[in-house]
Parts: sequence; C-alpha cells; structure tokens
Amino acid sequence: MSDLQTVLCVEGDDTTRQLLCEELQFAGYRVLEADNGRSALALIRSERPELVISDMALAQLDGLALLEAVRADAGIADTPFILLTAPGDSRQQRGRELAVAQLLDKPVDLDLLLAAVASCIRHARHASAAPLAGGFLHRLQLQQRLQLEQRGRQPVRVALLKLDSYLALSMRLRPQELQQLQQALHARLQPLAEHGQVYSWSDGCWALIELPHLSEGDFDQLQQRYSIALGSISLNYTTSVLRLQIDWPQADQYRLDGATLLEASALHLNFASAGNPRRLLQLQAADYPALQAARYAEHNLAEAIRNGELELLFQPRVALANRRIVGAEALLRWPGATVGALSPGFFVPVAERMGLAAELDRWVISRILAAARQLVAQQADFVLSFNLSGQSLDADVPAYLYQLLQQQPDLAANIEIEVTETSMATLNAGVEQAIANLREMGTRLAVDDFGVGYASLSYLKRLRAGVIKIDRSFVTDIARRGIDAQIVQGLVGLAQALGCSVVAEGVETAEQADCVRELGCQYAQGYHFYRPMLLAELLHGLAAA
Repeated sequence: MSDLQTVLCVEGDDTTRQLLCEELQFAGYRVLEADNGRSALALIRSERPELVISDMALAQLDGLALLEAVRADAGIADTPFILLTAPGDSRQQRGRELAVAQLLDKPVDLDLLLAAVASCIRHARHASAAPLAGGFLHRLQLQQRLQLEQRGRQPVRVALLKLDSYLALSMRLRPQELQQLQQALHARLQPLAEHGQVYSWSDGCWALIELPHLSEGDFDQLQQRYSIALGSISLNYTTSVLRLQIDWPQADQYRLDGATLLEASALHLNFASAGNPRRLLQLQAADYPALQAARYAEHNLAEAIRNGELELLFQPRVALANRRIVGAEALLRWPGATVGALSPGFFVPVAERMGLAAELDRWVISRILAAARQLVAQQADFVLSFNLSGQSLDADVPAYLYQLLQQQPDLAANIEIEVTETSMATLNAGVEQAIANLREMGTRLAVDDFGVGYASLSYLKRLRAGVIKIDRSFVTDIARRGIDAQIVQGLVGLAQALGCSVVAEGVETAEQADCVRELGCQYAQGYHFYRPMLLAELLHGLAAA
C-alpha cells in the first residue's frame, strides 16, 4: 500500500471545496475532488480512495445516497466515509446505520476535520493489515457477503457466538494463551459454518453463516462447559449463541442493513446472556423493531439528553378510600425519536450500558423539582415519585438530589424516591447514608415492583422504606381471589408491620380496584383511574378538583 494516502473530497460549493482540498493537500494527502455524487461514485470505483469526505447536500446524488451506493457495491463497500451535515440533520441516523466513520457539523472546524481524517485512515489501514488471531476472517468480509445477499433478497442464516466472561479471561491470559483459546473456538465453529468460514465480529464475539439445514440440536455442543489446557493451567469456559434468520424482504428487517443488524444482535446476545451464560437464543421477527429502537438509542440518547428531547409524563396516584389524587409517579418518555416514541424500557438499559444513567437521572431530577414546585402550589400534600436505577444509586445521584433539596428544603417531604427491590440488594454504605440524609429531610423511599425481587427484610428495616408498591403482576388476576390475592394480602401485612403505606400498581379494572382496597392497600395507580399525562393536564385536573 502506498504511503501517499488518497482522499476524495465531494463538495458542491466551489469555494468550500477548494478550501478543504487545500487544507488536505497541505497536510500531505493526495486529494481527488468532485462536485456531485455521480462523479464521486465513478472516482471511488476507479481510484479506490482510502477515505471519502462528502457533503450531505449534493447535486444528482446526495451524500447519503452516495454512501448507500458505495455500501451496496462489494468492491468498494468498506470505503470509510466522513459526512458533513447541517446540525440536527434528521438523516444522520441513516448515515450511522450505514457505518459512516464520522459525522461532522458544518461549517467544518478544519482542525477537527484533519484529526478525523488521520484517525479514519489509520483505523482502516489497521483493520485491513492486522492479522486476526485463531484463523478467523475479518468482519468486513462478512459485511460484504451480507450486502450481496441483501441486494439479491436471498435469505441467510447467521449465528453469533459470545465467549462468556471474555473480558475477565482476556485480562487473565497471556496473548499466546488467548490465541490458543480462540483457535479452539474456531475448530468448534468451523463444522457449522458455510465453507468453514468463521468471522471475528468484535472482542469476544464471532459470527458465521450457517450451513443449510442445521437444527438447534447441532448447536447443543456449544452449550457445554469446556476445559482447555493452556500451558500450566486448565481453564474452564462457556459460550452463548444467538441464531437469526435474515429475510431481507421483511419490512422490519429491511430497515436495518446487515452490519447494523448484526451489531444490534451482538449487543442483544451480550446482555441477554449476562449473568446467565450458556444461552442459546433465537431471534424472532418481533424482536427486530426492538433491536432497531435500541440501536437508535445507542447513537442518539446522549444528544437527546443534551437537547432536552425527552419528556416527563405523570400518572396520578389515588387514595382508594375516596379516589382523591394524592400524588403521581413521573414517567420518562422519548416522544420525538424517529423510530417512534420510545419508553424507558428501550433507552434506560442503553443509558446504563453507555454510562449515561447518572446524567439521565440528573436531567430528570432537575425537572422533577420544577414540576413538584408547581404541583405543591396547587395541593400542599402532593407527593411526586420517580424511579432511580441501580446504577444511579451507586453514582452519587441521591447525594445530588440532597444538594438540590438543601436549596429548597420545603419540597423534601413532597418527593419520593422509588428503587426496585432488586437494586436494593446492591446498596453500599455510601448510598445508604445518602438515602438516610434524604429521609431526615422528609423525603420518602419507596420500594418499587415489590414481591418480584431479592430484597430481604433486613434491607427494608435498615433503609426504613416508607412505601411499598405492589408489582402489577400480582394485580392482573387478583379479582379471581386465587394465589395472587393471597400474596398481596401477605405483602400488605408485611408492609403494615414495617409501618409502610401500600400502593397497588397496574390497576386497570373496577374489580381490581375493589379487591386491592379490601386487601388493605391504601393507594393505587393504573389506567382504571388515570393514564399518564402531561404536567399541564395534571395541574388542570388538580385545579378543577
């Protein structure tokens, strides 16, 4: 490969293109230029530049269409792209799905552009030149194969294998031992792979196109616990597998190109098998919209938090004795996502994986306090609750709330923190002290989804929770007066013994409401009473009461 690195600059504005080309040439690159997408595509095919810098807005073939055309051509599909876009351009997400290397806002910061160019070329050269351990092929080769199948609308069956606890193993083993382990995995996967070709997808994850007519039983051997001798040690390891049938004509799948689909599937495998290894997963058609939503959240959540694109809805809590609204639970939503409105079930796990949970909670807390101020002005005893994730509990978020409430202590008694029963089992001394500080100010602690987690009575006693929220799974069939009713009755008795008030969640019928009231629940929330609503609607309802 020549040391002279070729960059194609595609820009419709002559002045801007000239400036960019001069800067690139001064930095030592061989520069090609084009003023429209069609000319650029021809140059990419004939000159094979190491990088393309393209404006999104072009004549004849815009930057996004140019990128799509390149990704659809197996001979040039791995060409790195930097796209120059207007801030907030809605097409940026499609660029990410097509594996654009960088998205830079216009007007372009030239220093930032040159740094991005150097990084992209260095990464591309490393990817094409670095030998892969264990005999695996590079992921780009699999991407190219999937692009061919997608163009021909040919279904293909792909399997992804994850080495459980790979990070811990890679830190423990010497490089030659890790390579020996990878070679052993390669030998186990080859008999299942078309042409015996196995691809390295990411650290600890490999992929293959399955031989025709394989069944689930053919993957049983991968669910075993293996032992391998590595020098003087004997290592036990396990793997988890996800199989997916890619039928390109299906609308839900066709919105995801092959590389994006596999990336999302690998994430799904990684987290579905966390703490529960040796999983054999089948991706169903209904899973694809969720994968697309998760992928969208991965790329856009940080920006959505910064830009205030999320919103809070409020589901009222009523006193069962008189149906009076006594409070509300704040629920987070992402209404403006281009893949459709997203609930926290899609983006909160993403926030936790990306280390954004604390930032997200701080965003929520600031708006919770502002909303509480308005609600308390309407009704002095109004209680506003919100949920904190386990990760946020361990990230000084309770201390952050304490600091804010010190500035407006009169609101402390109107705030209620909800933590899931599961997350209570991970509390440390620092978090417990922060919660105790909040409790001394008057803030209450509520245990959410009670009855389905792992909290012991010692946690409830030590943290002095003031509220227990009965999980909706016990409420759904409670009117039948079966085992669910007996469980709720027992939980209510436990709560009363601990001095806690009880809220029943997910009450959707009059029969359920009557039943939970008879069993001793003082409060309830659910669609039978009110659906989640915007703050303005809740304030109007309180004013009219």
